[in-house]
Amino acid sequence: MSVRRLTIPGRLEAIEAACECVEAGARDAGFDESTSYACQLAVAEACENIVIHGYGRQAGGDIRIDVTAAPGDLTIRLEDSAPPFNPARRPDDQAWDRHDPPVGGLGLHIIHRVMDRVSYSRRASHNRLTMRKHVASTPG
Repeated sequence: MSVRRLTIPGRLEAIEAACECVEAGARDAGFDESTSYACQLAVAEACENIVIHGYGRQAGGDIRIDVTAAPGDLTIRLEDSAPPFNPARRPDDQAWDRHDPPVGGLGLHIIHRVMDRVSYSRRASHNRLTMRKHVASTPG
């Protein structure tokens, strides 16, 4: 098992570092490139929501990223001090034209679609979002 920890400033330009941390964890878990990318996308969407909707116009806080990897399993925890918001609540499905999808507003849908489990808690004025991806190994 490997554990990676990173704290980034709550700014959009720092999100790439969070994705790189997740990419390394996904590699440790033995994920293929597509599964790794899906996990990175979920983290990017969650971090972007924290920065834009959580910290917004106030002086941005930090985002702490904990990535725990074991063979076939990746757990990502994001912690921030923005106002409370529960992204673990699955959003309602939205109908849209597949030739003209909406711009924006799909971050939570993406997170819930690509991750196997999404949970949220609020402790000591901190949001804690935990996302898990599991890939069963195929018999060789």
